[in-house]
Amino acid sequence: MKNYKFELFADYFQVYLMDTAADDDTSEVWTEEALELKLGVLTNTLAVGTFRNVDVPVEVEIYDSEPNIDLKEWDHASMGYFTIKSGSCAVFGCTGYLPDAAKIEIKPGAYAALSLAKGLDSITEEWEDADDIYRVILWPSSIKEYKALKTYENT
Repeated sequence: MKNYKFELFADYFQVYLMDTAADDDTSEVWTEEALELKLGVLTNTLAVGTFRNVDVPVEVEIYDSEPNIDLKEWDHASMGYFTIKSGSCAVFGCTGYLPDAAKIEIKPGAYAALSLAKGLDSITEEWEDADDIYRVILWPSSIKEYKALKTYENT
């Protein structure tokens, strides 16, 4: 397993994982379903919805096969998928500049993606400090599942 940690500006409540060779049009990523899932999927891009519009901690974990993840500790979980063709994935906020974005090496291929968020009850105002954490777990897979596994309800 490879683990990467970032502090990213989640401008417009979103961060991206994008193949550095992608030509996806991210203006099309936030469909009604994507907004509900807090996960947008394009061919070579994942858009992860956040619950705050500030700098947030983002972790990316890459596994060789599907990991066993206990969803009990997470407030929100969605499944998606994308393809890496270049072997390099940029991780950045939606208003970030792709050439300056952090890059992670990842074998080319099709990936399943599990987008997770926790610590959401600690958010009182989006600009106040909170303990929210966002994690994206990737593993090679030809299965193209796109669904909510657990939905956060702020009650």
